[in-house]
Amino acid sequence: MNIKLRPIIEKARDVFRSQRGRNILVFFVFLVISTVLWCILTLNEEDQFDVRMPVRLTNVPDSVTIITTPPSTISVSMRARGTQVIKQSIGNPPAFDIDFRAFRTRNSVLLRSTDVKAVARAAYGGATILAASPDSINLAFTTRKGTPMPIVIDYQITAGPQSTIAGRPTLSNDTTLIYSTSRIPSNLNAISTEPIRLTDLNGPTTIRVRLVAPRNSRVIPDSVDVTFNVEPLISKTRKVVIEPVNVPSGIKLITFPAQIEVYYMVPMSIYNDSDPHFRVLADYNTISNRSNKIKLRLRDVPGNLQNVHLSADSAEYIIEHR
Repeated sequence: MNIKLRPIIEKARDVFRSQRGRNILVFFVFLVISTVLWCILTLNEEDQFDVRMPVRLTNVPDSVTIITTPPSTISVSMRARGTQVIKQSIGNPPAFDIDFRAFRTRNSVLLRSTDVKAVARAAYGGATILAASPDSINLAFTTRKGTPMPIVIDYQITAGPQSTIAGRPTLSNDTTLIYSTSRIPSNLNAISTEPIRLTDLNGPTTIRVRLVAPRNSRVIPDSVDVTFNVEPLISKTRKVVIEPVNVPSGIKLITFPAQIEVYYMVPMSIYNDSDPHFRVLADYNTISNRSNKIKLRLRDVPGNLQNVHLSADSAEYIIEHR
């Protein structure tokens, strides 16, 4: 025993051996006993409790597809003994089990207000159910097979100032199966994603997006991953010969310089393979007596290039008569 603790222990023994110490000990014993008895009596009295029960759909045949998504939880207000609620809620709370076989109608699983209360009452061992929310449940289902349907993406995106969108977005699934309680409309030829609106993307971006199911139908899977391929842009230059156009016969148009640099930005993935064939035109019809320069126009610019421009928008020229 630690020498420093010995005086404290001996002093505590002296206190409890005294008449006053014994009285304090008896007081605490009776206090604990009375507290336990009070808790037992209180928990055995009925009181109102509000609980949330997880909803679980059971005994669904493999040939059936539920169209209406059931609520994830149901809120229940009940009168019950405290011990009853604690006993039922130890560990995981009781689930609100919807038995497909018991509540199946012609084309739906229907629980009226009395059914909802009955299921909750059974889960909590006969407690008095005062109210439940939702107070009724109606889940449509179908036994029809799913119809494959292509997926289209509803998107508007923009890349950052030094990036570009490379190609079309890709999907984790190209098609989905649509299930419906009735025939699928003949004019329905694709399932759309929810709108995607993104700005200033600077790198590859993947998001999970839900699919928009038509009314009274369900799609499986109901969401897909959409990947937008965004690449950085790299600056590049090349020299292009200036082409005189619309020059009358017997006249030769000569520009100075004869070549001009074209600046452009190209996606990093095609930087080494990029060999665009620009055309830089000097139109004889744009010559003005008020200037000794001719305007230059850039043509045949590939769509995958960005910020394409000439090092100068005009060039000096001379005209020779043949």
